[in-house]
Amino acid sequence: MALTRAGVAAEFGGWPFLDPGFRSRRLLAAAACVRWARQHTATPTRPTPAQLSTVLGPGEAARIRRLDLHLDLPADPLTLYQQAQADDAMTGLAAAFPDWAPLLALPIRFLRLDDDHALSASAFAIPQHVYLADPAFADTATLDEQLVHELCHQWLYLVEELHPLHHPGCQRRLTLPSGTPNRSVAEVLGALHVAVTVHRLWQERLNDDPRRPTRLTQLNAYAAGCTALLTVAADCLTPDGRDLAHRLQQHADQP
Repeated sequence: MALTRAGVAAEFGGWPFLDPGFRSRRLLAAAACVRWARQHTATPTRPTPAQLSTVLGPGEAARIRRLDLHLDLPADPLTLYQQAQADDAMTGLAAAFPDWAPLLALPIRFLRLDDDHALSASAFAIPQHVYLADPAFADTATLDEQLVHELCHQWLYLVEELHPLHHPGCQRRLTLPSGTPNRSVAEVLGALHVAVTVHRLWQERLNDDPRRPTRLTQLNAYAAGCTALLTVAADCLTPDGRDLAHRLQQHADQP
């Protein structure tokens, strides 16, 4: 189901992690209504505020998504210490970036990822679930980056529940600048969104880390690679997708 009255920027005051005026609660309310309607297609009912709140919980969100998409990503619970580290990191990020605080407050279920090739993961098919591998907890900067990375994905997933970013049925697949193959155009857009947002993290918060200059250079190169891919695949983007690509390019071009 897509809202057609206005695009994302007009409807919600911008884009998550890019615009301080982004109306996150408005997006959550709209997503809750869509989820409720999907859950009650056979017997439409008017939901109460409490019922809408329920469908914004990670467990119920994933259950409703499984009505359309089914994906199993094997994972275990975090250790108690890892959960405490994640909670502390989220609190620190919200304090450092007040405009991000409402976005970081999204209900998330953190799980332990058993993967030798990734530090973290999330998927549109499993909303509000973030998977963290043990190496993600190696140090504060690494954990901060992975959390911001995955929260970026989670918020674009919420947007995509309402407004697709590439045309439905688009079969074009691209290889990310990292070498990861078989990604949709919307996933490339998501990767650029992450690169721009994580760049701000390193620019403003992690400025005492000796890896900062190298990481900023890497992120700039990655953003340029994503932009080049999106330029080639621009015909696959919806008007909202093109708007987000343009906004991200503006941010990526800033010194």
